[in-house]
Amino acid sequence: MRRTEPRSFLVTAELDRLARWLRLLGCDVVAYRGKPQAIYPAAYREGRTILTCSRHITPSALVQVIHLDPNGVDRQLKALSRQLKLRWSPQQLFTRCGLCNTPLTPIAKARVKSRVPAYVHRTQQRFTTCPVCHRIYWTATHGDRAKAFLRRLGVVSGRS
Repeated sequence: MRRTEPRSFLVTAELDRLARWLRLLGCDVVAYRGKPQAIYPAAYREGRTILTCSRHITPSALVQVIHLDPNGVDRQLKALSRQLKLRWSPQQLFTRCGLCNTPLTPIAKARVKSRVPAYVHRTQQRFTTCPVCHRIYWTATHGDRAKAFLRRLGVVSGRS
């Protein structure tokens, strides 16, 4: 049975790039910056799977720990998808803030006119915003490239 819902992760510092990609995929991802021994209670309390490259973080009976290759977000995404039997749908993409992890909300095009470049406002129809950090998002060609990359990896199904 394949899981298709987003997951909740706690990632160590060396996986910041992976964290951004997982947020793009709609996952709830928190970057952990504390002491290694305190990572277990933090993950347990929040119901998160620990993702790390560090061998100092060992398997735990209370929380799932996944060790990933430190080189290449493509390898990391493929390994994570394979280990957890995850596949994301295109509808899950671009639903969280890449910076602060907050779920994005739609915002009217008229409300972003002064906050985005004129060309973007002219050429894009859909915008979302982060209610916490107030960043504005639109997919444009970078969204198409991200989707193509994720499809090549085999972690995103279907078309959007």
